[in-house]
Parts: sequence; C-alpha cells; structure tokens
Amino acid sequence: MARQSLEHILFMQLKEDMTEAEFKKLTDCIEELKGLPGVLNISFGKNFSDRSGGYNYGYRVLFDSKEALDIYGPHPIHERFKSLLNEVRTGAPLVADFFVPEFPYPKY
Repeated sequence: MARQSLEHILFMQLKEDMTEAEFKKLTDCIEELKGLPGVLNISFGKNFSDRSGGYNYGYRVLFDSKEALDIYGPHPIHERFKSLLNEVRTGAPLVADFFVPEFPYPKY
C-alpha cells in the first residue's frame, strides 16, 4: 500500500479569559511542532461561525504518513502542547484522524 497523508483534527473549547501569555505559549509550541518529522502543515485558530457545536477553536495537522502521527503522539513537544492545552481547555476536545484520499476520491 502506498503511503497516504493523514489529517489530525481537534475541535476544542478554550476558556474565553485565556491570557495573551497563555495564548503565546500555545502558538510558540505549535511553531515547534511544525518542525517534527513528517509534519507538513499545522493550522490553529478561533472559530468565527455559529455552526461550531460549542467549540471555539480548531487545530489541524497534516502528516505525510501514519508513521509521522505515531512519532508525533508521544513526542515531548506534543506532550508539552497537550499540557498547555489542558491549562486553558474547558471540557474534552473532539478529535478525528483520517487518511486523505488521492484524487479522484475512491468510490465506496
């Protein structure tokens, strides 16, 4: 089987009174995560629509393979990122991981 890229997506509720310092720690850590092996791109931002289901932030990582996700999961920078999130998160995040199909999409 050919290597497939993979999306790792989180929707989360972060506290509204998060300080600038807390936000900067998160974004600085995200910049570090971008340097991990197999990470192709990371997006992070505040939701602006009324269709969020109560989640006010989104986080997305595009990996070049499942193996890259396996490296990312236990990596110390990712562990620090999770710890920083836990300081400002209210409730559990919604997480999805899926392979990105090659175009055209396969028929199921």
